[in-house]
Amino acid sequence: MPSGEPAGATPSALRRELETRQRALVAALVAGADPPAGMDGGRIEIQAAALLRKRGRAVARTWPELAAALGPAFGRYFEDYTTTSDGPAPGGSAADGRAFARYLLGISRRGLSREVIRAARRTARSA
Repeated sequence: MPSGEPAGATPSALRRELETRQRALVAALVAGADPPAGMDGGRIEIQAAALLRKRGRAVARTWPELAAALGPAFGRYFEDYTTTSDGPAPGGSAADGRAFARYLLGISRRGLSREVIRAARRTARSA
């Protein structure tokens, strides 16, 4: 048995423990959950921020009209949107962008231009 494994641990018990830790890590990276015990929280935060930026870039590439309408504010609004969800919408960047557009339409529209509202409506309605 490799060092570091609990004495008497079965392979299936070790797999379950690994699965639990992996799920906790993913939750920390994409949903803001606490990092698993023994992991560096600062490093998790850095990686989570990088994944959030990557996710936002993917949505912006998929929905360029919406990204252009928001301009430099895209990142701020996208980050706000991600705090309201448990992770990316199933269906990739297209579905995530539609969910983001619905979020924009659901928040107070004060501060959103007509152009942003039109782009969000078109994005939310797209199939």
